[in-house]
Amino acid sequence: MKTSNLPSLLIFVAGLAFWQNSVSQEKIEIGFWTQLWYQYVENGKSGEGLNDFMARRAYFYVKGQPTTHLSFFTHIAVDRLGQDGLDNSSLGLGSGLAFRDAWAAWRLNEGLKIQVGRMYVPLTRNYGTTSTKALLTTDLSFFQGGVRGTIFYASKVGRDDGVTFWGNPLKGRIQYRLMVSEGMEDNSNPGDNLRFVGRMAVNLLEAEKEWFNQGTYLGQKKVLSLGFGMDSQSDLTLNNRAGQDNLIWTVDAFFDHPVAAGALTVESAYIHLQNNTQTHNVSQLAAGDDGEIFYLQAGYFLPTPIGAGRLQPYMRYETAAVDQKSDTHFFSGGCNYYIKGHNGKISLDYTFVDHINRDDQRIVTVQLTVGL
Repeated sequence: MKTSNLPSLLIFVAGLAFWQNSVSQEKIEIGFWTQLWYQYVENGKSGEGLNDFMARRAYFYVKGQPTTHLSFFTHIAVDRLGQDGLDNSSLGLGSGLAFRDAWAAWRLNEGLKIQVGRMYVPLTRNYGTTSTKALLTTDLSFFQGGVRGTIFYASKVGRDDGVTFWGNPLKGRIQYRLMVSEGMEDNSNPGDNLRFVGRMAVNLLEAEKEWFNQGTYLGQKKVLSLGFGMDSQSDLTLNNRAGQDNLIWTVDAFFDHPVAAGALTVESAYIHLQNNTQTHNVSQLAAGDDGEIFYLQAGYFLPTPIGAGRLQPYMRYETAAVDQKSDTHFFSGGCNYYIKGHNGKISLDYTFVDHINRDDQRIVTVQLTVGL
C-alpha cells in the first residue's frame, strides 16, 4: 500500500471506529502503537557518522472475533520511516504502508488452530513468537532485523504467506506451530517449491498460550520455556549453485521470574545454518553459506520506582561464525524506563559492532514508545 492510498486508509480507519462503537467490545478491537528513534551510527555513511531520526515502527492494528471459533488480525504498518538510504514501499519499509500481518484463524479447540494469511515465521523465539511491542532490548537481534541488520531467513519483514497449524495441548505445557509457506519466490526457487517450518516450545512453569509472546513480563509471569525450531526449503539456486537445500535448526531458552521485588529476564539461542538463503548486510554471512549464530541477553526490572516509572537495565551479546569467513560480534547494553508498561517507555541503547575486515561501529539509539 503506497502513500497515495493514505486517504483510503483514513476512511477505512474511520469506518472501523464507527463500527467499533456499534458492536460489542468483545467482537473487535482497534489501536495504534509506535516507536520513535534517534540513532547515531559511527562509520554509517561514506565512512562518516550518521544521525538519523525515524519512526522505527508505526502499527495500526485491527483484531476481531465474529464467532467463538473464527477470528482475524491485521497490522497495517510502516517500518523505518525516515531511515537514511532505506525505501521499499511494497513491504512498508521507508515511505510505504503495508499489511505487515493479515490472517484469519479457525479455532477447533485449544489444541488445534488453523491460521491462514501473512504471519510470523515460527522458527525462532526472538522474532518467531515474540511481539516487537514487548521486547526486552530496544530492538531485535542484528540477524533478525534489529538495529541496522537484516533478517537471516527468507521473509516479508519477518513474515511469510501460508498456513500455520498450531495449538497448546496439555494445558499449554506444550505449544507447537507448523507452517507451510512460500519462502523463496524469485529465480532462486525455479521449481516454486514450498517451505516447511516448525517450532515446539515446552513450558515448565506458567504457560505461554498466545500467538505473540512478550520478551519480558515485568514481574507479571513466571516462565521457563525451552524451544526447538526447524526451517527447510529444497532445490534452491544459491550463489549460482543449483540444487541446494536450505536447512535451519535452532534451540532456545527463555526465563522470566520475579526476583527480590523486581524481575529477571534471560534469553539465549543457538541457530545452525546450512545453505543460508539471505546475504546479511553487516556480517560476513551470504547466500549459500553455512554458519552459526548465537545470542545471549538478560535484563533486570528494578523494584524501586524512580519518578513516574521503573528502570530495566539489560545487555546482549550476539555473534555469527560463518564457515571459511571471519566472525562478527555484537555487544549491546541499555536501559528501559517504563512509565506505562510496554505501551509507554523510553529506552537508551549502546551497541558496538566488532568487525574483522572493516572499521568497527558504535551505534547509539534513543527510543520513545507509545501505544494504545
